[in-house]
Amino acid sequence: MARHVLAALVCAVALLGLSAPLLVATADDTDGPLTVRIVRGETGVAGVLVVATDPSGASVSGVTGPDGSVQLATSPLTGGKYRVDAVIPASMPDVKPAPEEASRASLTEFVDVSGGKAVTLTMGVGGLDGPVQLGDRVWFDTDGDGIQDGDEPPLPGVRVQLLACDGGGAPIAEKTTDRAGRYLFGEADGLRPDSCYTVKFDFGGVDTRPLPGSPPADGLKWTVPHAGDQSLDSDVDPGTGAVRVAIGPSGSVDHSVDAGVVGGLNRVGDLVWADLNRNGVQDPGEPGIADVGVRLQKADGTLVAGTSTGPHGQYQFSHLPDGAYQVCFDTAKLPPQYGDYQLTRPRAGNAGQDSAPDPATGCTAPTELNPGRTQDLALDAGLAAPVNRISALVWHDTDGDGRPSVVEPGIGGVPVKLRGEDGKQIAMTTTGPDGKYVFDDLPSGSFVVCLDLAALPQAGADFTPVTRSEASGADPATGCTPPVTLGLGKREDTALNVGLAAPGNRIGDRVWVDTNRNGIADATESGPSGVPVKLVRPDGTTESTTATGADGQYRFTGMPDGTYQVCVDRAALPAPVTGYQFTRPRAGESTKDSDVDLASGCAPPVAVGAGHRDGGAVGVGLVPPRNRVGNLLWIDGNGNGMQDPDEPGVAGVVVTMVDAAGRPVAVTRTAADGSYLLDDVPDGSYRVCVDLAGLPGQFRGFRLTGADGDAGCTAPVTVGPQPREDLSVRIGLVSASPAVATAAQESSSGGGFPVGWVLFGAVAAIGAVVGVRWWKAAGEDL
Repeated sequence: MARHVLAALVCAVALLGLSAPLLVATADDTDGPLTVRIVRGETGVAGVLVVATDPSGASVSGVTGPDGSVQLATSPLTGGKYRVDAVIPASMPDVKPAPEEASRASLTEFVDVSGGKAVTLTMGVGGLDGPVQLGDRVWFDTDGDGIQDGDEPPLPGVRVQLLACDGGGAPIAEKTTDRAGRYLFGEADGLRPDSCYTVKFDFGGVDTRPLPGSPPADGLKWTVPHAGDQSLDSDVDPGTGAVRVAIGPSGSVDHSVDAGVVGGLNRVGDLVWADLNRNGVQDPGEPGIADVGVRLQKADGTLVAGTSTGPHGQYQFSHLPDGAYQVCFDTAKLPPQYGDYQLTRPRAGNAGQDSAPDPATGCTAPTELNPGRTQDLALDAGLAAPVNRISALVWHDTDGDGRPSVVEPGIGGVPVKLRGEDGKQIAMTTTGPDGKYVFDDLPSGSFVVCLDLAALPQAGADFTPVTRSEASGADPATGCTPPVTLGLGKREDTALNVGLAAPGNRIGDRVWVDTNRNGIADATESGPSGVPVKLVRPDGTTESTTATGADGQYRFTGMPDGTYQVCVDRAALPAPVTGYQFTRPRAGESTKDSDVDLASGCAPPVAVGAGHRDGGAVGVGLVPPRNRVGNLLWIDGNGNGMQDPDEPGVAGVVVTMVDAAGRPVAVTRTAADGSYLLDDVPDGSYRVCVDLAGLPGQFRGFRLTGADGDAGCTAPVTVGPQPREDLSVRIGLVSASPAVATAAQESSSGGGFPVGWVLFGAVAAIGAVVGVRWWKAAGEDL
């Protein structure tokens, strides 16, 4: 990797002619200066980038001048021992590494400038032709990371064999690494251009006493291969100790076939990887993570060593004394793209394929190393992204202000859909009883939350989102929130709350003067202003009051869901309609007639709420005062003189008002609900009579409730001038048959079924057949 980075920098540095440190470490004034000269033959080569790297990884660099030389000031660095790399820029396609010889080093070398020693290093480059050469270095990989560091010692005495491409047969040539750990094969050793070879290494005869820890030779192993840049890492297969190489055409020089050895029987390590699916197991395609801090400590917590993972997430601590060790991972300082990742769940699979550290401590359990157990390479660590989630609230915004409050309940049972950036549905859920919903374990990306407004629960079936605010984010038309992006830096969003509000309930119409007394609001009939109108709850209390405006219009809005009555108090009518009466109700088209009861001044109850926000037209017709009598004709099934809930009115029956001589004064027919009104009656005392002989066939033989019921007339009723009306004349019909019983009386048949109920069923059926609008029929009679 280092060589690739250097190659990318060389052109810019050469063009600018600058020499700048790549990374500055702690100064060490005891290190001497380092001069590097790049030559082709005896001629210096300008424009080549040279980098010196200390054991900590800090570097200084410079570009060779016209004479091919550059001096690197090592004082900003530390360590004394450095790896020096020269990179031929891409602008010199005809320049290649030259064969190494006594006076010419390769383009990767190791120097020691500790103690103030000044070192001059000459590196050679060549052309596109000439002899071929193969070789480089065997070193002791002290930190086990697979990369040659400046202070890691060479390994002399390693036998290196040049074999045929397939690795078989007798060696073509054999070398032993020198004091610098170097070996070289050239044309004199049988190396030929455009050929394939196997290079095999054998460290069985090396002297390990000078090595750190003086590990026994039988405890040496090959380090991890291909851990970084080709010229700096180890190429040897740890299982065979060999590597296959290809030699190019004449002039090809390959000084990159290195071999790293780790010492000692005891070592721990392995891999830090990104557990993308958070299952705790290393799956194909899940990458290693570089630059993760790893420390080795004893079981009592004493620090032993520290390192960072390599480019593929690998790490290793080697040549360790016998003892118990723990490996701890620094998750507080991860690479930026993994900044908030956390240790995945431990021991989810086979050792070496799962994650070993405890997420709470960041450390593995102690592992014991001894002659019977020299290594533990199953101390892997998986890092997983925190769970992305969306959680929020859908609530009934009763005041419509877009802010939830403690008195506003959540709405359960609301379908909630999660969509991706492309609009496709990813998931669906339903709000709980408290109105909350959650989408959990989401991938990183952008999301939109949408409420299914067409499938809201029945109690809020026609609710819509309130206007967007900081606390409520859905579009009232679509039910969808703005997009939210989850991922690194934002793993959870709790702001996609949605307030739902009911459309406003409304009840209203107009109060008008029915000048022609037909019970219909005609186009020429206007309404008075200033008429008080009340909206009354079922318990009789007042919900709201208003007064009619221009042309008698009134309206109640915003009342809670429920049942209400519209009422007008005749005693409070303003001039010029003071003393006016209510016109006959339900005389025709429901949107144009009067709905209030003649006596009470209240319209029938209307319900408003989900699915029925408009209470409809509740009109109130007023007429100038005159004498009138009326109320209801009904089947008094139990003969108690009162209309019970199961006792219907009788439609289409002729009702006549007669004077003391029996002469008719007024006549009408009962309406569909059995109501009747005798209007414009002269002052006097009268009786209200029902034509019993003209009753529908089902009711032939019925009589009026009371002792004189067979005559078909009520007791005398007096009207005018005070009072003008009597709207309490209720007329009950009972069967003349002895079989008629009270509601509590049972038949003698033994079935226990009340005869009154039988009568009610018959009357209800007949009433449905013969029912007509009574005012219309009355008009035809008159």
